[in-house]
Amino acid sequence: MAGIPNSSFSISISATPNIGNISTLEQREAETLTQERLEQLWAQLIEKYADDEKLHELIADKKVELKNNNLFNIQVPNLYFDTLLQPYQMRILGFLREATHNDMLLYKVVVVYEKTTKKAYLPSEKFEEMASRNPSLLTLRKIFPDIDF
Repeated sequence: MAGIPNSSFSISISATPNIGNISTLEQREAETLTQERLEQLWAQLIEKYADDEKLHELIADKKVELKNNNLFNIQVPNLYFDTLLQPYQMRILGFLREATHNDMLLYKVVVVYEKTTKKAYLPSEKFEEMASRNPSLLTLRKIFPDIDF
């Protein structure tokens, strides 16, 4: 054991951390979000990003629906908008989180399909459409069965 000195090393920490300074941090209370407030903030967001054409175009005509205090839906016509909104997620949420003091706020993209009316092309479809608007045509058809409508 020649060449290796016999030594010991010890550290003692006698200072306790000062926890009292934590109370000096800014205490922010999360705002209780309502549908009206969300729509108001959404309008402010649209106005704020009017200069950014892509983001403005994506969010300008979209409706938002509050699900709970931490979640809201963005209603879009198809799922492709979800991929288009991804690069702007932090901007959108950053603005809304700062305005509401709610760091837990999230959004979900919901596809809302608009109901389309079926257009009548065949003569029988045209007759059914007209008969739904004017039921007297069914009586007329019974009186004159030989006439093709």
